[in-house]
Amino acid sequence: MAIFLEWDGGSIKGNVTAEGYTDWIKLENLQFGVGRGITMEAGNMSNREATRPNMSEVSVSKVMDGASSGLFQEALVGSDGKKVVITVVKTGADKVEEYVKYELEDAIISSYSMSAGDSGPPFENLAISYSQLTMAYTAADKKNTAGNQGIVGYSLTAGKKV
Repeated sequence: MAIFLEWDGGSIKGNVTAEGYTDWIKLENLQFGVGRGITMEAGNMSNREATRPNMSEVSVSKVMDGASSGLFQEALVGSDGKKVVITVVKTGADKVEEYVKYELEDAIISSYSMSAGDSGPPFENLAISYSQLTMAYTAADKKNTAGNQGIVGYSLTAGKKV
């Protein structure tokens, strides 16, 4: 599988050439998480209480490429939140097919780091802050045919699911 990122409708261009994802940015890794406090009082498990979710920033890593200067610029002075789409794709019979897609609203790069060595190209790590995240997972049947897409998400601004 491959991971592709589109920044603000393609305002920062990457090197992806796959059909449907031309000029997107290729990622090597994607990571984020969600946690929430749940009460676990002995003898009172039927009335557990939960806090609102605590969502981490989205962390991505990539090889330095044509998008690097634009992303670094966003890390330095980017203040207006952008729309970011991150798609994990799989190889289909004649094209890449969407496996899962994440959309981040009001996204701002909150952290940028770069590392380089003598055995390969420089590597970049980014952390992306956002106000809303949605996930669209495309299920497949026994014949690996794409089925319905389940879409879920959460707005940190409104403090509720979307």
